[in-house]
Amino acid sequence: MKKLLFLFSALSLGAIAKDAPKPNIVHIMVDDLGWQDIASHKLDGKPIYETSHMDRLTKIGRHFTQAYSPAPTCAPSRVSFLRGQYPINTGTYHVQGGRLPRPWRSSSPLIPPYYNYGLADSETTIADVLKEAGYTTGHVGKWHAGGKSAGYPFPTDQGFDFGFTEKNGRHKYYNDEELWLSTPGHKNQFFGTWGKMKPSRISGFATNHPSDPYQLDEKGQPFDKPHDLAMGFIKKHKDKPFFLNYCPYYVHGPIQTRNKALFDKYLQKMGYDFPTEEGPMDRGKPGHTNPYYASMVETVDYMIGDVLSYLEKTDDPRNPGHKLIDNTYLIVDSDNGGVLPYTDNAPLQGGKQRSFEGGVRIPFLIIGPKVPAGTRCDTMINVVDLFPTFMNIAGLKARPELDLDGCDILEHFQGSNKPSYFSDGRKRESMIWFFPMDSQSCSAMRKGPWKLIRDYGVSGGGPSKPSTKLYRLYNADGSINDISEKYDVAKENPEVFAALNRELDEYLEKNGARMPYRNSTVKNLSDQERSQIPKILSLTSQGDQVAVQYEKGKNKIIAAELYYTMNPKAFDSTRGHREEWFAIAAKIEKGTVTALAPPGATHMAFVLRDSQNFMISSEELPTYGQKDVGHTDSRILKNAFAWKPGLIALMKLGEKAKQSAIKKGLERAPLEQTLQKARVVCSQKEIDPEAYAQSIFQLRKAIRELKGTAEASSPYINRFPTDPLF
Repeated sequence: MKKLLFLFSALSLGAIAKDAPKPNIVHIMVDDLGWQDIASHKLDGKPIYETSHMDRLTKIGRHFTQAYSPAPTCAPSRVSFLRGQYPINTGTYHVQGGRLPRPWRSSSPLIPPYYNYGLADSETTIADVLKEAGYTTGHVGKWHAGGKSAGYPFPTDQGFDFGFTEKNGRHKYYNDEELWLSTPGHKNQFFGTWGKMKPSRISGFATNHPSDPYQLDEKGQPFDKPHDLAMGFIKKHKDKPFFLNYCPYYVHGPIQTRNKALFDKYLQKMGYDFPTEEGPMDRGKPGHTNPYYASMVETVDYMIGDVLSYLEKTDDPRNPGHKLIDNTYLIVDSDNGGVLPYTDNAPLQGGKQRSFEGGVRIPFLIIGPKVPAGTRCDTMINVVDLFPTFMNIAGLKARPELDLDGCDILEHFQGSNKPSYFSDGRKRESMIWFFPMDSQSCSAMRKGPWKLIRDYGVSGGGPSKPSTKLYRLYNADGSINDISEKYDVAKENPEVFAALNRELDEYLEKNGARMPYRNSTVKNLSDQERSQIPKILSLTSQGDQVAVQYEKGKNKIIAAELYYTMNPKAFDSTRGHREEWFAIAAKIEKGTVTALAPPGATHMAFVLRDSQNFMISSEELPTYGQKDVGHTDSRILKNAFAWKPGLIALMKLGEKAKQSAIKKGLERAPLEQTLQKARVVCSQKEIDPEAYAQSIFQLRKAIRELKGTAEASSPYINRFPTDPLF
């Protein structure tokens, strides 16, 4: 299903001198590392966490003080890095996508919109582009850019030569046996030392015993398989240009450490006795006061140092007389701000899942060719800038058709402090965050010294006061003014406030932002307002067409979509955990909304938006408080246009496949037999889910077997290729 790779001519190579080997690229994206978690970056000069290796990187490399993540949470930021676009354009807004829109609780005034779970395998990634440029590409560690419950697509489906995939719909493995099986089987722990400790986080520490999957080495460090894979990839591919996207699972929860010596050190440093139970030790204490988290920060610092040390000590086979570090760009950053209360991002306000500076400002370190040692850059940059920058490093020209949102900042790596520019010559003036989620439904803009935050009226899953506030982060001379975002200066700066609001509105509209819906079930609506919300009158289907009828003479329906799933429990080896929903546009007519069922869709629902922004669903949907994320959407719907319309649509695809097979002279008897069985199933008055599931499964398989036909490659029957049940 992967897209055809672009072909590049020698003329496209220009940024790197012809006689110089292409630089290697190692990108280390630490999970949830806060802006103040690196000791030498601590503004108050009183660090608690010990990060000697990142401190050294700061001294011998370049430190960016105003680096930002594309989103305040992990999945959208990781997708944005891979695709080089902001979440508003990738369509991945948060971590729980691919579901029907539902309110968090009945009092929530807004409902987050539908959004994609991850990045479609048809999208071009930075790995695709670097691979085309001659790089060996590898991904190790956290992905969070594929399907639900860590499902398809995997790194190996998105341009990475080396990475993990899965077999039999459940079992993950890295696709190089030489690296994956380089250690005894019991040490091939997919999540490494980050995996949840058993029996508890105060008794599951690593030991010296050979049977321990996390056996301590001579330095007292627990063995970590993902880190072993990252080091193995560099060692194996150092004789050619390589790109490694190394994403440690640290310092994301579970908050724990297998390194008892490290834990003991921070207990003593912070004045704690060894705990007798697993609960939090620093409840209510401000600052860096969590010994578990401190140990995790130092652990990931050790991993970064290990990579750096190897690059510094190892001869470069492509560049005689030099070490690998001389021709390697090593970048360390984070996917979002630090998580409260495990760490403290002060003086920044907020943390992960918030669009305040504490949620989106991140550490950013770089070392590499022509990077001036011990320098800092105060230019505003973003993780989406890495896509065009890596292209330049690889010697590739800008590709306008990729529609990238970032700027090439290679010159900033190499010492520039000037503003950044897009490939078409435009100066970057601003950055946008769009996060219409329950934790803080908002959008934000940073422009020059200013930061605008528009709160839509939901915080922590409940109602909050809608507001738009303006903060001045920096003074005219570049010195810090209010990076804590304490003081709303909108009234004192009405022209700036109006201009930024206008620009934000224009950006959201231009880029098709999916805005949150108003929740029609909240209690504080007036009777008049509630009476004007159209009600659903009926649900009908005819063949593969599905429809809802709604009340006329009330608020106008201005938008409608049909959401559908193709992989409920019957087609999912994880027993429904990967059930994913997709969206297609629906047709609005007078009092009716219609759509054609996608081939093989098993359950469907319409969601309408009226002129007052209220959400109207074809069936009443519970809040997450009533049915949490563990309940799949197919289970909470009562009608769902279940099974039959989707099978009829799949039969139509099968008929087209049969005609294609006739033209190509392919054997079509198995398909014809499967179609006949499907007709029998559809002719029954009662819907038998098991019979329909079996018929859909067999028909998908029969169509796929007609290799060379357009129908065999239809995304509707190939969406989950690694699951044998699909």
